[in-house]
Amino acid sequence: MNQWSTYLLGWMAFLLYFYKTNGKIPNLRSLGKHESMKPWICISIYQDNKATCVFPFIYKGSTYFSCTRVNSFSPWCATRAVYDGQWKNCMVEDYPRCIFPFIYRGKSYKNCIMEGSFFGKLWCSVTSSFDEKQQWKYCAVNEYGGNSFSKPCIFPSIYRNNVISECIENESNKLWCPTTENMDKDGKWSLCADTRLSSFVPGSPCHFPFNYKNKNYFNCTNKGSEKNLLWCATSYNYDKDHTWVYC
Repeated sequence: MNQWSTYLLGWMAFLLYFYKTNGKIPNLRSLGKHESMKPWICISIYQDNKATCVFPFIYKGSTYFSCTRVNSFSPWCATRAVYDGQWKNCMVEDYPRCIFPFIYRGKSYKNCIMEGSFFGKLWCSVTSSFDEKQQWKYCAVNEYGGNSFSKPCIFPSIYRNNVISECIENESNKLWCPTTENMDKDGKWSLCADTRLSSFVPGSPCHFPFNYKNKNYFNCTNKGSEKNLLWCATSYNYDKDHTWVYC
């Protein structure tokens, strides 16, 4: 195969992929300013892999609660709530956590499932209702990330002079665990495997995550409660819809 044939074959593969993911062949002459910065461009000055993903983010009028392959050969996310050309490639640490329980085909699930999986891999929804948002990810079956080379969780463990026996939520809404018997002494931790997690929170009608005063909540909260009682929103945007229930 000569160089010209290889060039044509590469363009044919690109056009077929774009048609598959978008339903139409792109008009390369009509690409606007932001179109030219799309993540399917291999190299971009707007790519910042040191930044963190922002979920949910809006791209071309659609809302994404997880990394996406739209217009890209590899998963990516925006680093702004509204995509403005700044993005990064997704690593396993960048994906949002599973939301349990979640609704799939009208049934509630409290853990990762293989139902509906084309490749027979475990997956979960990243919102309370897959039927509504259709946002999902494959489940991590082992611990990952952290500073202990992805070692598994060790329970019980000492953390802040208390004995803990389950994963803990950090300020980024990630669930992590100690990887030694004494976190206070060793300081070693990993992010929890999705398969280790189960439903910690009430199901319907809570909507997780929900946004309250520009912050995402993955569990019930007492923030803003006059009676200091736990509550949750019943839609993603509490500030807009103002619908909620006590947990």
